[in-house]
Amino acid sequence: MTPAINEKRMVQLFCDLARITSLSGKEGAIARRLSILLRFMGAEVHTDDAGRGINGETGNLIARFPGTGKGRPFLLSAHMDTVGPADNVKPQLHKDRITSDGATILGADCKAGIAVIVEVIKTLEENRIPHPPIEAVFTISEEMALMGAKFLDYTKIKARCGLIFDNEQPLENVITSAPAADKMDIKVYGAAAHAGVAPEKGISAIKIVSEAIAVMKLGRIDSETTANIGFISGGNAINIIPASVELSGEARSHDPAKLKKQTRHMEDCLKKAVKRTRLRADGRLVAPRYEFSVERKFPNLHIEKASPVLALIARTMRAQGLKMKPSASGGGTDANIMYGHGIKVPILSTGMREVHTTHEYLDLKDFFGCARLTLGILSGWTGDDGNDN
Repeated sequence: MTPAINEKRMVQLFCDLARITSLSGKEGAIARRLSILLRFMGAEVHTDDAGRGINGETGNLIARFPGTGKGRPFLLSAHMDTVGPADNVKPQLHKDRITSDGATILGADCKAGIAVIVEVIKTLEENRIPHPPIEAVFTISEEMALMGAKFLDYTKIKARCGLIFDNEQPLENVITSAPAADKMDIKVYGAAAHAGVAPEKGISAIKIVSEAIAVMKLGRIDSETTANIGFISGGNAINIIPASVELSGEARSHDPAKLKKQTRHMEDCLKKAVKRTRLRADGRLVAPRYEFSVERKFPNLHIEKASPVLALIARTMRAQGLKMKPSASGGGTDANIMYGHGIKVPILSTGMREVHTTHEYLDLKDFFGCARLTLGILSGWTGDDGNDN
């Protein structure tokens, strides 16, 4: 029989963590608090150099707990940073949830996940339940383009499977897929001229960009793909033909081939708009030009249905009267980055709701349910379940 988790202790730890301000890049205080706690629990704790790469206060925390049973190392991960406003968070405990006082976010994203990880490990150790080696990773700056996971020292990570706690869907919904994303930075150069005296001598960069965007496929492209232009800046004055424009956008897709096609389509639209524009001024041919740079923000996440970690989650849920529902996300998490490094980490719900708002709250039923589920998964991760390469 699986022992009961300590719900009161979970709530207390979460509230303690919620009160610690930990905006992206400023996770020093919560990292120190966790480092002390994890060492007291018997972990070997290491802080990597990720903070240097992003000019942050600290790096990612990596805590190792030795195994007491069969099974390959298993990863548990949640991020330490939050969005704002997050100064002087005052957790309010209600019958079925925890909220802030309405002036700040709560920080359940993702401190609820941290509390789940700590409580599960404490319960395993206190009840001497056999478990595999556990690698607990607490990342920095997840809210800042997943920078902590990108700079994580993967030479320190042996686990090839695990769980990430960063899901605001109902508990039965396990995120197993998420899109890859390309970020596009674009510059278009036209030719300046006085808009009232000699407009025929100018090439409007704004007009070129407008023509390109007008024929771009944007928004929901298909069930797996989206695209957006989110930033435009250009021009100096209303009486000057704008000589340059800068814009940024992105494309996302669960299918890498579709992502490549969409990104290429967006550049083709721009290229054609530029090629259509030519003028002859003062005896010379003037043509616009453009720059188009693409950065892969994060790779896709795709955990196969046959993966042993998913099979174990499904079995554990059935034993607890639940039914696993593989779910897709439109956003990126640390799981995307880790998947790119060969680590399969489905994303469990922690009960966090309405995240990134001052209406954020923590659903206690799913919060406790996540801990019970994780406890069952870890106690079952033995033998053949460790063969997910």
